[in-house]
Amino acid sequence: MIPQRCLNCGQKVEWIVLGINFSLFLLKGWFALISHSKSLLTDSFESLANFIITIVVLVSLKMASRNADDKFPYGYGKVEFLASAIVNMLLMIAAIVFIFISFSEMVMVGPEKPPGLIAIIAAVISIFVNYIAFGYGRCVGEKVGSSAILANAQINLADIGTSVAVIVAVVGSNLGFSQLDHIAAIIICVLIIKVTLDGAKKAIKGLMDVSLRVEESHIRNLIEDIEGIERVGDVRARLVGRSLLVDVDIFLPSNWLLSRGLIIVRKIKNVLCRKMKNISDVSVQLLALPVTDEPARKIKSQSKKTKK
Repeated sequence: MIPQRCLNCGQKVEWIVLGINFSLFLLKGWFALISHSKSLLTDSFESLANFIITIVVLVSLKMASRNADDKFPYGYGKVEFLASAIVNMLLMIAAIVFIFISFSEMVMVGPEKPPGLIAIIAAVISIFVNYIAFGYGRCVGEKVGSSAILANAQINLADIGTSVAVIVAVVGSNLGFSQLDHIAAIIICVLIIKVTLDGAKKAIKGLMDVSLRVEESHIRNLIEDIEGIERVGDVRARLVGRSLLVDVDIFLPSNWLLSRGLIIVRKIKNVLCRKMKNISDVSVQLLALPVTDEPARKIKSQSKKTKK
């Protein structure tokens, strides 16, 4: 079970990040204008993009929290993966546009007056605030199992890297490297594209129901320890937003009554829901052990008695 305090944080984390991103946009935009720093201006537009992206995440989380209905019997959890993909694609497009703008200004305008050192103040504040937002968002995202919150936290982490690049660019430009401010703006955009590509890949895997081999192996190990189960067949797990849906095939002796099989089903569900926090539903298919496997089963039971 997910602790209630984590669920409470999950409901407010994006509102906090929303306020942070908008405040950083205003702060960095103002300092960029008075310091004439192209890299800081690019960084401020990234914060604006983050602000818009956070709104998208908030809407998706609201939709994902809706209960399953006749139209969507498995719930609305996949909306989080869709929002994560949109978040990353929007930021990637913005980064590509900023690359073209910075490159054209560097080539066509040529050397300019170095940006004011005051831009460093905004960059340092941005690093500090984004680090707090990243740590908070990552903690909440991991606890509640939200890919959308984790994706937004990664964007705050990327913003830290861009602010460091701003500091390097401003200092370097004032030391005589006149084009360093434009170059830093381009590097910032490349870093953003790298982060967004990774996030988009994860979102696509979630939408395509990629095999969760680690989780499936863990589920198999938990089930095999339950007394009475002769063999575990296929184990399938898929993510629906924050929730994990599990399908397992269980082989039982052919002479067992249905009531004994239902007891095993309850044991399986109790063990999995107790050991794995994000499981929302477990579907168990009971299968009769093939006749050819009966001798092996008897040998297995005899060996157990010998050990006792």
